[in-house]
Amino acid sequence: MSQKADTYTRWTVIASGEGGGRIASQFFTRSDNPGIDDRILVMNTNRADIRNTISRMETHLDDGEDPWANHALEFGSQQGAGNFFVMGQEAAREDLDRIVGSMSQVGTATDAFLHTATLGGGTGNGSIPYIIDQFKSGLDSDAHEGWMDSTIHTALAVWPYYYEAPQRQFNAVCGLSRLLRSSDGSQNADMVLLAANSHLSDDETTGTDYSEVNDQIISAIDLMIGAGRETRGVIDVQDYVTVPSQIGAYHFTPAVATDLNGDLFEMEYMFDKAAENAFVPMDVGTSRVTYAVVRAPESMIQNGDITEPDVQNAFNDWKRKHGLLGASGMTSLTPKQERGTDVDVLLLLGGFDLDPLLDHSWEEYEEYKESLQSGRSLGNGQLSATELGRIEENLTEYIEINEG
Repeated sequence: MSQKADTYTRWTVIASGEGGGRIASQFFTRSDNPGIDDRILVMNTNRADIRNTISRMETHLDDGEDPWANHALEFGSQQGAGNFFVMGQEAAREDLDRIVGSMSQVGTATDAFLHTATLGGGTGNGSIPYIIDQFKSGLDSDAHEGWMDSTIHTALAVWPYYYEAPQRQFNAVCGLSRLLRSSDGSQNADMVLLAANSHLSDDETTGTDYSEVNDQIISAIDLMIGAGRETRGVIDVQDYVTVPSQIGAYHFTPAVATDLNGDLFEMEYMFDKAAENAFVPMDVGTSRVTYAVVRAPESMIQNGDITEPDVQNAFNDWKRKHGLLGASGMTSLTPKQERGTDVDVLLLLGGFDLDPLLDHSWEEYEEYKESLQSGRSLGNGQLSATELGRIEENLTEYIEINEG
């Protein structure tokens, strides 16, 4: 039995930068997205980039709706961040009141913000960690509203292609650290979802076709959000963030398998297939937190072909096989209205060893760091040796906690 539409967990997508805008614009192409509806705001420091995003959205908006007024914001006084995340952060600092006002307008009384950015660039990578930090540290803004105090802040962060320039790898490492921790070492985002372009796409030459990557990302988000819309074995956003925050293991990656024949395949096999499709390079056995969402046709659930105990028992068997019985986690069984026997599975794997992801970028990070002198200008912004040291120290400490 589904909940009424007005009791759905309400998510709002806040996307910053060109890459984040590409992902967010694809949400408008989905015909049924009650967890988000049209609560989407795309932001950019570059008017041309945001215009491109708007053009992708316009054909999916209601007639007469003004995307600039309702879903878009150009912020900062500079045209673009020049691939320097410090400038993206400064642009957000400069226009924080306008950003918060737009977030309030598009996401009235939302339960959770999904902040979306690609980590290789300057605008999204610079602004999103800063905006979340401002909320988490007690937002001082005239545009702040009371309902925002209890809103959960989840970040979707996309790693650049491994072949991209050292500066982009530097940005990514710094962006991950800043999403995980504020400058004082405290937790920043409530949950950080990671995806890596090179791990999701075969395109290792130009990186210009992101549709394959973004389709997979949106499928995972849809499964994650869908779990909070139904009454069977619900996992909701609060469940995703409470225990991971307590144990300091709040970075995750999705692992997805869709259209699996529920008549042919055992549930444990379905979890194995999903685990093969993690969105970043990783060792599943190092996960400290595991969630499983199974979406099956309503008829299969009603007939008892797939039950909540079936899902829980199979998930426990799968965890035992991978040495994960000590990992925290929950399961959820959610219905879909399609006919047939196709079953979709989402694993959210958290607190895993980050080295397989960082190994691809750390050498380039060090190379670019060596080119920076203390206090050297990054565009029109400053990144001192002290600030960079704190960013690196925060990430190192977080990694050490999750290594046990």
